Amino acid sequence: MKKSAAIGGIIWCGLAAANFANRLNLSWIELLFLFAPLVIVPLGLNLTAQVDAEKKPGGFERVARYLQFPAGLAVVVSFYCSRTNSAAAFVFPWLVFCAFLSLAALVRIARGAFSRLEQSCAVAAFLYISIGAAWLAASRLALHPLGFQEPIVLLTAVHFHYAGFAAPLLARSMARTLAVERENRGVPGLFKLVVAGVLLGPALLAAGFVIGPRLKLVAALVLAAGEIALAISFLVVLRTIPRVGAKLLLSVTAASALFSMALAAVWAVGEFPLQPFVHLDQMARFHGTANAFGFTLCGLLGWNLATGSEPVRRS
Repeated sequence: MKKSAAIGGIIWCGLAAANFANRLNLSWIELLFLFAPLVIVPLGLNLTAQVDAEKKPGGFERVARYLQFPAGLAVVVSFYCSRTNSAAAFVFPWLVFCAFLSLAALVRIARGAFSRLEQSCAVAAFLYISIGAAWLAASRLALHPLGFQEPIVLLTAVHFHYAGFAAPLLARSMARTLAVERENRGVPGLFKLVVAGVLLGPALLAAGFVIGPRLKLVAALVLAAGEIALAISFLVVLRTIPRVGAKLLLSVTAASALFSMALAAVWAVGEFPLQPFVHLDQMARFHGTANAFGFTLCGLLGWNLATGSEPVRRS
């Protein structure tokens, strides 16, 4: 998966360069989304494999890993098709890939995943990404689920690929590190509360858009607080991480979360009376960029380095 992420990163940089040179016509929101299937998802799967190093992955998960790279390329092609059935045809492989991940999540549940915090994080990530894929398909088909228009439809896909898929995997790595540091006596109750915010936040925020502004405000604040607390917790365990590169990346992750999630909280407060302090296009450029590259990318790279630096110890 590291190779897939590296190739995907080169492809994404090419797309971004061509777009800024006015040779392509992609919005920044579209570029941010494409960064997920090309780079973020393969890095997340690689991190999952490293944490599960002593366990043989299930059949559904192995199939998903084989499908990820070609399915990600097909998603890129879908953005160069008109929003018709032809675009949906190129999104279909991504739907299949995400479906296999969700089946893998069900297998983990059947094996008692909810009895362990870190396994619950993996289950949430694998289920959330399928929701993101469904909203991607709706966007490429120019559908308006629940009456929502663009760019909200595509932004929902972005939300579930970053906050839904990547953030729980970052929380999982932190939970594993805390468990090892505490000699497998479990993680502190306060950190469990942080993880609860990270895992429940994406679903609550999506529900808030449907149910009403009060829930949307509460959910946005819960998600922002959870991810800020998660990023700050990374700083607590830096002393236990041997690689300097991993320490630097996780430090950038924490700083980026403070900025991007604080901005999300400001947006949520402004949205409640429908007088936003920060407009949606500004959120995409500032919050979206800091969240995608500073928090998510640096976090995944940092934990990939940290997790791969020494053998995983288990009870």
